[in-house]
This record gives sequence, structure tokens and C-alpha cells, in this order.
Amino acid sequence: MSESPASTPGGADPGTDPGPDALAEALSAEHAAVYGYEFVGGAAGDRDRRERALEAAQQHKALRDALRAAAVERGFVAPSALATYPLPEGRDDDGFDAFAVGLEETAARAYLWLTASADAGLRSRAARALQETTLRGLEWNGELDALPGFETA
Repeated sequence: MSESPASTPGGADPGTDPGPDALAEALSAEHAAVYGYEFVGGAAGDRDRRERALEAAQQHKALRDALRAAAVERGFVAPSALATYPLPEGRDDDGFDAFAVGLEETAARAYLWLTASADAGLRSRAARALQETTLRGLEWNGELDALPGFETA
């Protein structure tokens, strides 16, 4: 697929459907979220944080599987998971929380881009996922932005 949402949405050709590229970006974000949350689920010191991380990993797996099925159904190339993804720098409670918020923010940006798809099914799926990722970010002590998924100035 082409560019990432950090560079494409603002400069995308208004006559092109971002659906295939946005779907690939959302799927890539889900791969990273599953990997990251499974790490936190195994490495966090307290039981509550581990359980929340493993629950979030399950939610992201469901989203990942739904996106992969949507890509296959539409004949799009579904990106595979990478062998590894970045892990949290801080290995304390605050570091794990900030890492989880980052995972959700990355997913939110990807889903926001996917809401611009010409495909009504993808738009609807993306809008629901954007709501879910925003709520998960808040559960990890993130802040509610006026427009979740948009980079702040």
C-alpha cells in the first residue's frame, strides 16, 4: 500500500478513495496493538494492569480479524503482522499506561482516516472502532481530545 496516515490524509488526492490504504493502515495498527498489549499483559507488575492489557489485546484481535476479513472480502491486500513492534521505554506503571495510550492513539488516527472511505461498511466499522479506541485510551489515563484521532497542535 502507499503512504501512512500521518502524511496521506492531509495531502491525499480528494478524488481518490482512501479505503484500501486506510484499511491497511488500520490493520497494521491492530497488529501493533495486539503485540503491545500482549507484552504489557505479561510484563506489568500489578494484576489489574495485566488483566486490562490482556482484555485490550483480545478486543484488538477481534478488530484485527474483522479488518482482515473486510480486506479479503473486498479484494484488498491485507498486510501481515511484523515479527516485532516497538515496546514501551518505561517499564513501570506510568510507562505502561503511556504506551497503551499511544497504541490507542495510533489506532484512532488510522480509524479516523478509514472513516473517509467511499465504502459505507468500512466507514461504519471505522466509526465504531474510533469510539472504542477512544474509550480504551481513557481507561489507560489518556486525555480526551476534542477530535480523537487528530494530531494536536
